[in-house]
Amino acid sequence: MTRGNSRRIAATKWAVAMITLVIVAPITACGSSTSPQTNPSATPALSQPPAAATPTPNLAPVTYVDPVYQPDGNRLADGSGLGTGFIQQITTKDINLDDIPTWVTGTSTPDGDVWVVALADGTVYGYQIPIGGQPSPLEIPGGRLAPGQPPVLAVQGNSVRLATTPANASPNSVPVYLTGNRAAYVDNLQRLTVLEPDGTLWRPDLKVLPDTRVIQISPEKVMVLAGPTDRFPHSALGDNLEATSVVVVTVGVNEVETVYRSEDDVIESVAPLLADVDGDGINDVVLTLSNDREVWIVVASSTGGGVVAISDPVDRLLGWRHLVAVGPLGPSGQTEIAEVLYPDAQGSLRFLSLSGSKLGVAATRTGYRSHEFGTRNFEQAVAADVDRDGRVEVILPTLDRQHIAGVLHGPDGAVDMWSRPLGGMLATNIAVLTRPDGTLSVAAATVEGSLRIWQ
Repeated sequence: MTRGNSRRIAATKWAVAMITLVIVAPITACGSSTSPQTNPSATPALSQPPAAATPTPNLAPVTYVDPVYQPDGNRLADGSGLGTGFIQQITTKDINLDDIPTWVTGTSTPDGDVWVVALADGTVYGYQIPIGGQPSPLEIPGGRLAPGQPPVLAVQGNSVRLATTPANASPNSVPVYLTGNRAAYVDNLQRLTVLEPDGTLWRPDLKVLPDTRVIQISPEKVMVLAGPTDRFPHSALGDNLEATSVVVVTVGVNEVETVYRSEDDVIESVAPLLADVDGDGINDVVLTLSNDREVWIVVASSTGGGVVAISDPVDRLLGWRHLVAVGPLGPSGQTEIAEVLYPDAQGSLRFLSLSGSKLGVAATRTGYRSHEFGTRNFEQAVAADVDRDGRVEVILPTLDRQHIAGVLHGPDGAVDMWSRPLGGMLATNIAVLTRPDGTLSVAAATVEGSLRIWQ
């Protein structure tokens, strides 16, 4: 391990605008998800005032929630089944937003589910929905986001607010909140930054990918993609820069360890995915790698031990490979990797299994589109047991992006277990929340300006 030269910068002033907005968006009556979508502009506004969150004792712990389901980057949801029935049968709750949404984040509180939607201009809407009840507007303190910025929620009992985002944070950065009330994020000069509660800033001597997501390994360690290069300007993920290394940083002491280098290739992702692929009890790093000809999947040691496994490459000229999740996705619950091959076009969901040092294709099903070329939304697919059958399916948009489907790798291969209409074309991530009782809720919003919730 090498210790990077660090700089401790005493911040004399750190100002973050905190503007409490009471935003009320029109809400349609709940209806079947097979019914036609109501025109948002024709829906009257609510006459009742927005609900206020119940006061919370100061001793309640604060948790942070963002559109990336797990802090380790693995899009694998805990829990099983919806709270009100089977996804194939329940009536959806539809909320008209009157604008184009970009992100959805959800959390569970004692007073019910809370969904927060960020619009394209950074406006934030909040809604509270008791299980089996109707949506009502909810004030979400914290002000306005930068356009395109994912909302991070600070949740304390029934209190839900936007987490304070450092003023110099990149709008593409999702801050991670660590032990001692520290915030780790990427600033607008491509630097990994740790903000202490007293305003002090720590920065390791490290240049990171400008839009890398900070992955949390432990309360004191984070992982980022670093060493940006434009040697292969693919542009699929929002810009021409790709990373060349995976770095672990111990905050506070600013120890820096490079655990993987791509050498002459590039890491075509914005975040590593941490999961135990080989079953040895230690998380591995799962990455998409590419060059000017090919693209493939690599499983590498998270402790610097080198490559664990590698997939066969495919033609990069045809598109990208979207890593979704690692988990018990096989027919008997064995660990597999879910990816979408060529997610920007005629995408195929593939389940990869480990055999020795090779990742082989165990099952595949074509007809999905989990990413739009050039965007930074990589959360349009997630793995979860939504239909309560004890098996984890992959939830992702169909090729027309007007439905979400649950695809299971079963004994006879990959099969569609269910498909539900969105009421329009998908615009946001597919969001999942888990309640304390282990039940789930799923939400997504459309280009037409509607939020659809399966509770």
